[in-house]
Amino acid sequence: MAIKEWDDWSGGWIWPPANQGLAAKEQRHELVYFRKVFHLPEQGVYQLKLALTADSRYRLYINGQRLWAGPCKGHAHVQYYEQLCLEEHLRPGVNVLAVAVVHYAGTAPFEMGEDGPLSIWRSQQGGLLLEAEVTDEAGRVVERLHSDPSWKCQRHQGYRLQPFPIMRWMGGLERVVNDIAYREWTQPEYDDSAWTAAETVSPIRDEYGQLTPWQLERRPIPLLYEEERLFQHVIRSGKGEDNAMPTGDWPEALELFLDRPAAPVEGIHVHAGERIWLELDAGELTTGYLQLMLQGGAGSRITLLYAECYEEDTGEDEIRRKGVRDHFKGRVLRGGYDTFFPAGYGTAAHQEIYEPFWFRTFRYVRLEVQAGAEPLTVAGISYRETGYPMQLQASFHCSDERYNRLWELSVRTLQRCMHETYEDTPYYEQLQYTMDTRLMMKFTYLLSGDDRLARRSMDDYRASQLPDGMLQSRYPSVLPQVIPSFSLYWIGMIYDHYQYFGDIDLVRRYRPAMLSVLDWFGQRLTPQGLVGRTPRQYWHYFDWVEEWDLGAPSCTESSPATLLSLMYAAALGTAAELFAAGGWTQIAEEMLERKAAVNEAVRSYCRSENDLLFRDSPEAGEESQFSQHTQVWAILAGTVDEAEAGKLLEAVLNDRSLARLSLPMSYYLFRALERSGQYDSSFILWERWMKQLELGLTTLPEIDSVATRSDCHAWSALPLSEFSTGILGVKSGRNGITVEPHCGSLHQASGAVMTGSGLVSVSWKLHSSQEKESNTFWLRADWSPGVAITFILPNGEIHLNDRGAFERTIAIARTG
Repeated sequence: MAIKEWDDWSGGWIWPPANQGLAAKEQRHELVYFRKVFHLPEQGVYQLKLALTADSRYRLYINGQRLWAGPCKGHAHVQYYEQLCLEEHLRPGVNVLAVAVVHYAGTAPFEMGEDGPLSIWRSQQGGLLLEAEVTDEAGRVVERLHSDPSWKCQRHQGYRLQPFPIMRWMGGLERVVNDIAYREWTQPEYDDSAWTAAETVSPIRDEYGQLTPWQLERRPIPLLYEEERLFQHVIRSGKGEDNAMPTGDWPEALELFLDRPAAPVEGIHVHAGERIWLELDAGELTTGYLQLMLQGGAGSRITLLYAECYEEDTGEDEIRRKGVRDHFKGRVLRGGYDTFFPAGYGTAAHQEIYEPFWFRTFRYVRLEVQAGAEPLTVAGISYRETGYPMQLQASFHCSDERYNRLWELSVRTLQRCMHETYEDTPYYEQLQYTMDTRLMMKFTYLLSGDDRLARRSMDDYRASQLPDGMLQSRYPSVLPQVIPSFSLYWIGMIYDHYQYFGDIDLVRRYRPAMLSVLDWFGQRLTPQGLVGRTPRQYWHYFDWVEEWDLGAPSCTESSPATLLSLMYAAALGTAAELFAAGGWTQIAEEMLERKAAVNEAVRSYCRSENDLLFRDSPEAGEESQFSQHTQVWAILAGTVDEAEAGKLLEAVLNDRSLARLSLPMSYYLFRALERSGQYDSSFILWERWMKQLELGLTTLPEIDSVATRSDCHAWSALPLSEFSTGILGVKSGRNGITVEPHCGSLHQASGAVMTGSGLVSVSWKLHSSQEKESNTFWLRADWSPGVAITFILPNGEIHLNDRGAFERTIAIARTG
């Protein structure tokens, strides 16, 4: 079956009749099971090729075998479909295609916390679209299967979402009352005679150009991986109320749940009316599909609570106090939970299995079982880890083990924030924000050279553009949000991609959208030439800073924000370079003229009298406020010359009165130091990251505060960029590849970095001698022959080499 096009789908969108069980308006979220039985000749080898999608999510089964989940998250203008070729799951005789589909509530208007995940687009109507061909070994079509009224379907009457204010962006977790009627429903032998024929609710296309809710495009990224995992530890367990007992008194729990060789056990038996609980440790923060295996237990209530860490019980959802994440004494697990009421049909041979429809994020899982009138056996609990299949190519190791641990945490943090989109936090939101995503895209290039997820992200943001030219700050999202400064990061994404991959066609594709973004700012200049106040319907946000309520200096509530003008000026310069590269030289010149005018306005109206620093707004006197942010962006925007930049950086690094950059915004401080030739001063910045190593984290948090919400937020994974391009010194741009390592207090570093021309491996050592007046520095690099690399050594030597290997030993001045 060739790649599906608009004109060769044979079926239509199907859904149960509205009068089957609960109507959609009575059941806020719908879980629907679909089946299609078909017969294959007894003799032969068969292959199944299929294309499918659903609104809102599906899980595909063939002959009882659980397969892929989808569709890839789309948005208001695109519905992605998957196309698969499967060979090993068919058999002669009776076969069945089975698909479970969840349709989340419609979005007009959207009710935060109750209407399902913000990041998963949906229409007012649920639907399944599938097309399949079964071919024999000669390539002949034996069966054609497509979604039409020949499919059987059944609504699950016991499916609900329960809201949790602490993670309201996820739109609720599951509450499922199972029914014996659904036992083995994915198997060919299941009797579906009582099921209803599906109805066609929409054709694929309309002959008159009237658009359906689902504009089909093939999935732009690979399928997510799924790998079986077991838990590592049982932290606590108990019976009755929360009076914990040592896990040694419950030996079967240790054997049943943990990732270690053990003799088979029968499971944990829970007597009728008894309550038991376990707290399980996956060993690291992860994302996966939980799977709970049960026997008996009709009338029982089971909860699975997912948590990133142990923390204080403050009694308030929005108040967090975290310390060492794996210290559990006197602490609790907090978070959302799924609730499952088993039908009780599970046996030792055929267990009843509960699995949440969407993946969960956790390091710890608390399992609670309240048995009903019948006893219950917990036969097992495991999970399938899932994520984007990034192929890790880069590596890093150095003489300071703390840096090595930070690298490990950073890699894992990025991996956990990559699924069908980049994500700000996989636990709380799973939303793709522009500020976060620009950094994660850069990290991905350096680690793997893979730009497929980045390409879809850039296109997502372009598709989010509003009529006034502004981009939405997170997308896909069924609840629109705009942060004006975030649209400027999107231009930075395009610049980063061009520098790394040199794809000028991609730049040209986005030129009109870039112009619209920049014109939004240009139309809002004040008579002084500064970007005016943010419209009230948009979020005036820059960074999470202790002194800034809602992410912006208080002085900018009634006055222009200097920082927004500086970010606009920097974006004008970036866009000018991109426009010039694509042949729009006249527009590029205009962008540079605009940049110069904005910088002049900032110098004229936002600089302190008799001081080098820039105020956060034009307001002078007692109302003046200052931040590291404004000084750093003055450097990046070219508002100051090299000498002034050095003085500004000195203030940023030493003036404690300045509002401080967050972990992610510090990326731009690294860039300012790099631009000013002061990158060696950046090593003192790592102390903020080093403190995270004392907290038992396995990923990096949202902010470096005891009150941080998320323990996994890849915008903090700056070691991935700085250890690669700073310590190892490998930089890739349109002017070629350079290797300029920085030592700091390190004595040795080695690793590999992906560039636009392939992998570059670097190893260097610094040997200090008290007897001599100089140190010895040795460097070795290996890469693909024919690629020219410029080496800049610590003593100032410059070498150009394209032979694929370079080695040099030099003497450098001894430092304190």
